[in-house]
This record gives sequence, structure tokens and C-alpha cells, in this order.
Amino acid sequence: MVIIFARFILIYYRGGGYDEDGNLFGADFTTFWTASLQVLSGHAAEVYVPELHHAIEQQYLRSGYEAFFYPPTMLIVCLPLAIVPYFASYIAFLGTTAALFVASIWRILQSPRSLIAILAYPPVYFNIVAGQNAFLTTVILGCGLGIMNRRPGLAGAILGLMVIKPHLSLAVPIALIATGRWRTLAWAGISSALLVVLSYLIFGLDTWLNFLDVSRSARQTLENGDVGFWRLQSIFATMRLLGASASTAFLIHGLAALGVVGAVVWTLRQKIDAAAERSIIALACLLITPFSLFYDMLIMALPLAWMLREWQRTGFPAWSRAVLSLAFLAPMVFYLPVIYGFHVGTSLPYGATIAALFGWFLVREAITAPDHASAPPSDTKARR
Repeated sequence: MVIIFARFILIYYRGGGYDEDGNLFGADFTTFWTASLQVLSGHAAEVYVPELHHAIEQQYLRSGYEAFFYPPTMLIVCLPLAIVPYFASYIAFLGTTAALFVASIWRILQSPRSLIAILAYPPVYFNIVAGQNAFLTTVILGCGLGIMNRRPGLAGAILGLMVIKPHLSLAVPIALIATGRWRTLAWAGISSALLVVLSYLIFGLDTWLNFLDVSRSARQTLENGDVGFWRLQSIFATMRLLGASASTAFLIHGLAALGVVGAVVWTLRQKIDAAAERSIIALACLLITPFSLFYDMLIMALPLAWMLREWQRTGFPAWSRAVLSLAFLAPMVFYLPVIYGFHVGTSLPYGATIAALFGWFLVREAITAPDHASAPPSDTKARR
């Protein structure tokens, strides 16, 4: 993976930031930087006017359009980005969020060898090449879920920050309700509400109205596969790639999501160890949403790290090493067509299948191996 990444860096370096096809390195970051430029110019509502947003993006994009479908709460994160030029801003944003990601993974593993292994996880490089925010969302989920047993209020306040990208945290309130963590749920609600109010005060009501209006385009983008079904990693996208209509794919995805919710609620009400509990929640977040992209799979680094540390402590169950290895290596499927020179559209989705397999294994272990359910005293459940 490092060799492939180095190859990409060399190609973009030789092209002055562009590859042979004119694609910009970290192209997705243009939508954040452009949004910041519009906000700093006093035109926050125009972020959600695609024609105006695209017109500014064209300063850097030679083709295509990187839409901004995030809620105005995300504009709070984007706000300072255009204070410096594009590439400097890209380096600062990715560097800062990557450092936070490394720190959060180190806090889980506390092992240099294991940390190096997780940093070789392919979605780390997917996120860098795409110029996306997966480091940030992974850190928020990791920190919030990681301390919810010891610091329930603070955990809720942190988890509430996922309102910047709420579709990736749909399993969190379900899990908090199922386990009776009312204090965490309340603080998550307060945190989310404060960010919504703050975004209203900073950017105005028109920005929110424009966001609600452009959200219809976001649904059409998902249904039509405008971002490329091969980039999406959800059950919905897999069904679309297999030839299902949008309505059929939504139906299958919805039924599967209901099954995931049922499995999460039932399992979390059993006596399971804390690592498995938070891992199941993170994997459910990836499975419930229909709109998860290849870089969002970075979230799977959390259950990989949590379960690696837990099984190092308690012993590896049968097949656990195989499951960890498969979850770790599966994202390479995304790059196989690139390696062998095929068109990128032939890349295969892996996310939903691997998340479901990983989650099923954890649920199975939680049910059939109660001897592994003894968590350390500092990490016992605190349901409040």
C-alpha cells in the first residue's frame, strides 16, 4: 500500500498537483476550501448554490464538480480553511486531522508495532489522496465511544459533534437508547443542538434554507450514482451495481438496516465486553447509512484497533485472526483495478460485506463466548 501511495505522490508531483488525466490531488478538498472562501467573502448561503460554488472550484478543478452536501454545521469546520492558499490549507487540514487520528489510535493500542500496522490500513491513504475528512469523523467516533463508560457526559458532547456528518453516526443514538445511557444521549443532543444554533448565528437562516433545498439534489446524486457506485461502499450501492433499480436497492438496504438495528439492540443488551460493544456500534454506523464512500471505511480502523488490543489481552478466538486480516486487507480490492491498469469504474465495493462479516463475528463471539466478556474494571459499563 505504501508503494502504491508513493507512486501516486510521484505522479501528482510531476504534474504540479495533477495526474495524467488532469485530476487534482486531494480534489475533494476543493469543496471545503471553496466553501470557506465563500463564507469569508460574506456569501455563506451561496455555498449551497451549485453554480456559484462550482464557478469558484474551477480555479483548481480542470474537470468535474465536488458538491457540498454537508449541513451548515460543517461550515464551522471549513470556516478558516481559505485564510491560506489551497495547497497550504490542504496540508494543514490533512496534517492536523491525521495527527489526531494517530493519537487516538495510539491511545487504543499503546503499541508501536500495532500502530504501524493500523497506519498501513489502506483507507488512511484513500482519505489523503481524496482530500477528505474521514480522519476527523473517525476521531470523533473513536473518542466518544471510547470513553462513554468512564466519562458519559463528555462522551456525549464529543459524539454530538458528528452533526457535521450525521449520516455516519445513525447507530449511535440507537445504541445509547438500547443500553440506557441517557446522560450520554442527553449531552450528545445538547452538543448537536449547540452546533446547529451556532451555525445559524454565524451563517444565517438563508444558509440553512438553501441547504435543505439542495439536499434533494443529494438524494438524486445517490440514486443516480453520480459519484460512482463503485466508490460507494453501502448495501444500496452494491445492489445498484448488481443491476437493481433505485427503489429495489433502497428496499433491500432498508430491510438490511432494520436487521442491523435489531442485532445491535439485542446484542448490546447482553453482557459483552466494552471493546466488542463499541466495535459493533462503529460497524453498524457503516452499515446503516446508504451513503458511505471508500474513505469513510477508515472508521473500520476503530474496531480493528479495539478488538486487536482486546484479543491480545484475552486471547484470540478461533478465526479471529482471519477476520481481522480480511477486514484489514479487503480495501485493497478498491485499488486492484488501478494496479492492473483497468478503468477505475471496474473497482469493486467491499465495505458493506466486510463490515457485516466483522459485525456478525463479534455478535457471534459475544453470544457464544461469555468467558471473553470480562472487561477491565476501568472500562465497565456505566449506564446512566
